Amino acid sequence: MTLAQWAADVAWKSLPLLGLILLAGLAERWRPAEAQRWRSRAINLVCMTVYVLGFAVLQQGTAALTVLAINGAGGGWLALPADGWHLLPSFLVYTLVLDLGEYAFHRAQHAIPALWAMHSLHHSDTAMNATTTDRHFWLEPGIKMVTLYLAMGLLFKPDPVIVGMYAVLGLYNVVPHMNVRWGLGRASFLINTPQFHRLHHSMLPQHYDCNFAGLFPVFDVLFGTYRQPGEDEYPPTGIAGRDVPAGMLEVLAWPLRRWLRRPGRGNHYS
Repeated sequence: MTLAQWAADVAWKSLPLLGLILLAGLAERWRPAEAQRWRSRAINLVCMTVYVLGFAVLQQGTAALTVLAINGAGGGWLALPADGWHLLPSFLVYTLVLDLGEYAFHRAQHAIPALWAMHSLHHSDTAMNATTTDRHFWLEPGIKMVTLYLAMGLLFKPDPVIVGMYAVLGLYNVVPHMNVRWGLGRASFLINTPQFHRLHHSMLPQHYDCNFAGLFPVFDVLFGTYRQPGEDEYPPTGIAGRDVPAGMLEVLAWPLRRWLRRPGRGNHYS
């Protein structure tokens, strides 16, 4: 595959996500949680571009390791067929277990300093909206591939249809990041919503370390990290000190930003 073909393939695979983010951005104008300028999305688009390209490169670099490990273990311990009546239970099992894994990985991102140094880029957005979805440090997908996704590959041997269905469901991740006033109140434990997830992104100390779930907040309930949003509770988002990337260089080297901001390095930080 030539470089041009690779770039075209990456762009084509990104179209569904980009289309959904565009639609979400239009929907955010209907009932926003807070007033935002469109300019606030610019750094997110830079982050998203770097993240998508980083994911594509790291996917190539880690694919061989993942395949070797899975093949060495027999190609998956539990088969998940998609024929006939097997489709729904197979999909539910795969989705619930993978969402539990996402919850555990997310908890680790907040508990382990090296992972938080990367993940904090996602939380640094002071104007959370649909474009925040892929505001991630470029190295994170590679770490996920050789941990969470490798473990899932060793545990399950899903039919490709199941994997495809989960990929489509994964687009829902855009919704909880939307800048809209939508929550489920007392039923917030059913599925992640913009109000529920906004508490996770809150910069207020009383909201720290809560609502980690990707899709199903029931895991927050089970592990003691669930916090039900109060009526009309939409706190400000960001991290302590409103630490945000100043440009492309800090997006690429986010965990090293404090070194980059040392006096005499040509920027306005102290």
